[in-house]
Amino acid sequence: MLRIHGVGGYEEVGRNMTCIEIDDEALILDMGLYMDRFVALQEKKIKMNREILLNEDAIPNDNVIKSIKKKIRAIVISHAHLDHVGAVKWMAPNYECPIVTTPYTAEYIKRTARIKNKIIRVNVNSSYKISKKLEIEFINVTHSIPQSTMVRISTPYGDILYGLDYKNDNHPMLGRKTNIKRLRELDNVILLIADSTNADVEGKTFSEAIAREMLKDILFSLEMEENGLFLTTFSSHIARQKTMLKLIKDIGREAVFIGRSLYDYIESAEKLKLIDFSSHAKLIKNARDAEKLLNEMNKKKNEYAFIVTGGMGEKDAILSQIANDELALKISPQDIVIFSSAVIPTPTIQANRKILEQKLHRKKARIFKDVHVSGHGSREDLRDLIKIVSPQHILAAHGDMNKCASLATLANEMGYILGKNVHLMQNGQTLKI
Repeated sequence: MLRIHGVGGYEEVGRNMTCIEIDDEALILDMGLYMDRFVALQEKKIKMNREILLNEDAIPNDNVIKSIKKKIRAIVISHAHLDHVGAVKWMAPNYECPIVTTPYTAEYIKRTARIKNKIIRVNVNSSYKISKKLEIEFINVTHSIPQSTMVRISTPYGDILYGLDYKNDNHPMLGRKTNIKRLRELDNVILLIADSTNADVEGKTFSEAIAREMLKDILFSLEMEENGLFLTTFSSHIARQKTMLKLIKDIGREAVFIGRSLYDYIESAEKLKLIDFSSHAKLIKNARDAEKLLNEMNKKKNEYAFIVTGGMGEKDAILSQIANDELALKISPQDIVIFSSAVIPTPTIQANRKILEQKLHRKKARIFKDVHVSGHGSREDLRDLIKIVSPQHILAAHGDMNKCASLATLANEMGYILGKNVHLMQNGQTLKI
């Protein structure tokens, strides 16, 4: 008997955590933060602990798997985005089992979470034997962070494919294409746990190469010889940062990366030799410790381009500190601010971003928004994925009920029947197959 326990991510975009119970064994897939609640707690300057985060719904509530805790053989992390890995710090120590993940994600966990769980590194497109009955495989997919994967769980009953945070990008700016060849080889997928984030978006998600061209068009067409240039994207989006670094060099400026989360993700990637930013740019982890340097840079802003944290309007992030005149680095009238990211669709984050934009407008900055392509597949990407792997069952995840219902509607168009072989559930519920 297979039981799928929806711990988190079945009612919201984020807080992803699923437990697969296979007879007398079980695996946990991902342990993520719900960023809206987590950001709100950060702004209150509350010292984080497991109890507070649980009470505020910022991390998954794992009571649904409390009775099978001794069955759990491993925590498997698909990639290093915070809504998939951010809760490991507080939750993993409660489980006496290893964490199994790819090298980049392992490096990020090691850098940001002090935990005693053994971390087992498995290369992308490689397999690992959990037990005599269970094997996992990390299948490379394109997304907006290095070494993103779908996880294949091989069980005595067939394969389960955990396919969150996926798109099929034929022109990635960093890393390899989605391993469609391997996905086509899977001939006994009994369940696909599928990404619903963009299931309600018609068409196909564009390649990361399109974001490069959008940035290029802005940077090479503006009259900005004497003006400051500020760019922001997700701290984990190493491919976008790589594009920024190249284009900034091409326009004759020096790139400066500022912010703790940017530093952690970049350092993790450099440790594995996935990139080499530090030879070509300045990396500043703590802006307040670099006031003298930032003051000098501020006097000749037109020689630099500043890639900073804060695209979601986080109150303690670098862009907000600059907008609030809390740093030596300032935004002057006609300086350029490029948001190369979408706004995470949650109330707190949307409100914070709006406040930040209003502050930038009052400073008379030139603002460019949505210079971005998503890392999540849209409706037609998901249709192709279902066609490629031909799962017996589909479970919609990584979305609120409207998004998950959109995936169920798509599956229905392809011959699946809601309640029979396409499924919706809420956090805390269990699906038996």
